[in-house]
Amino acid sequence: MRMRAALAAVALLGTGCSGAGAERPFTPADGAPPSGAPSSNAAADPSAAATPGPLSAPRAMSTPGVENVEVAPGMTVSIEWPSGLDSAQQAMVRAFTDGYVGSWKAVVSQGEDTAYLSGVEDQAGRDAYTWVRGFVDRRESATGSAKVYAVRVASASGQGAEVDACVDESGVRVTEADSGRPVAGQPAWTRQPTSVYLQVAGVRKGDDGTWRVKTYLHASYPHERAKECRR
Repeated sequence: MRMRAALAAVALLGTGCSGAGAERPFTPADGAPPSGAPSSNAAADPSAAATPGPLSAPRAMSTPGVENVEVAPGMTVSIEWPSGLDSAQQAMVRAFTDGYVGSWKAVVSQGEDTAYLSGVEDQAGRDAYTWVRGFVDRRESATGSAKVYAVRVASASGQGAEVDACVDESGVRVTEADSGRPVAGQPAWTRQPTSVYLQVAGVRKGDDGTWRVKTYLHASYPHERAKECRR
């Protein structure tokens, strides 16, 4: 969703953005976590293995696997979870993945499902709403499958963190909301190489303990960061 089509005009990675609550400015990563930052590549402890879900065990590590989330009949999001995310990092990642899935639910419900708005704030909230509203105003929906993979917590400091993920929307088809028929002339973001991109989310932990997305940035091919996502 490129936080998406609505963010096509936003400056690409390398532009710093403030992660409120963080001890230092949020800046998209250069491919490696800064020194001292939690690493999403840490080896999982088999004795503490746990699947992503309710974060009841503070030190539980994620195990690799694919989570297929049904957005609506005919529309799914496939999320490839990495190993080695501790419970805090899982919560950071969930802030992004839940927002991504929730935005598609808002699209297919023609804006009636507004749950996604509870997981975004500030600029991210405005961008997400604008993106959903575009579908509603055009009387468009979606079907097919989107993929989220190569997910990691690139950096974390204080109450702020950066989550990076690759997204492939080549399996998504935009449809007419009323008839369900694919629209003539699918948008460019559904076709490769544009359909595969790097999504960066600046997330913040609120006073209520909930992580929410504060800022979205993305890099599309041929940007160097987007090339990380080609398979």
